[in-house]
Amino acid sequence: MNGSLFILNQVVVLHCCSQHEHSWRDLTKVKQTLLEIEKNIATRKETDRIMWFSMWAVLSVASFGIAWFPMIYYTIKRRNDHFARQEKLETLILSKLRKTRNPQSAPESPKTVKLSSRNEKALTLSTLLIVPAFYLFYSLKTDLQKHEEHEHDFLHEILALAKDSGVPLNIQSYATTPKFAIGKYVFLSVATFGLAAAYWLYRIFNDYNNHFKMQWIIEDELLRFLKELDQKSS
Repeated sequence: MNGSLFILNQVVVLHCCSQHEHSWRDLTKVKQTLLEIEKNIATRKETDRIMWFSMWAVLSVASFGIAWFPMIYYTIKRRNDHFARQEKLETLILSKLRKTRNPQSAPESPKTVKLSSRNEKALTLSTLLIVPAFYLFYSLKTDLQKHEEHEHDFLHEILALAKDSGVPLNIQSYATTPKFAIGKYVFLSVATFGLAAAYWLYRIFNDYNNHFKMQWIIEDELLRFLKELDQKSS
């Protein structure tokens, strides 16, 4: 009898130790995820490059058009870098928040199309021709619109996951960059022999700049929320 009680006691102790080890591992993973989120946000200084159209326009004129090529290259590169960073950040944030909820009660991820990377060098060289240049401008603008539509769905999912957390999350003020009739600018660019394309490019520069700045505000609020959530659960 005493031997049976001893064995039962050992089983209970081992079970408790196993549960404690699993809890410790889960807590470590959550902390590690938060560190990865902070690192991702810290890289935005390199990925979300703010570009000033006036500066690049002056450089292009002063260099007799040579500065056009690095301008277009960096315009495409910052688009690729930002989209790639944002995709990783969304995965990390959703992973962290879903650990705090019952998976069956968590909302489904938005069914949106992933935007692939665009070849910076090939597209930059293609702008030597008029039609590829128009296609590039069109792609840069429509890609940003699709990206913002996806981000809108992502933030709705975050709000649903954070609803019963007891920690306030203020991302209700999110707004997309203004849309404009792309067909109109294509027509005006052709009708003015390319002069209207300069304004089109100016709008693209500003739309990406504004999107990045708006994104930084949202990311800072999300990071604050996640840190407070960690403090509350620890």
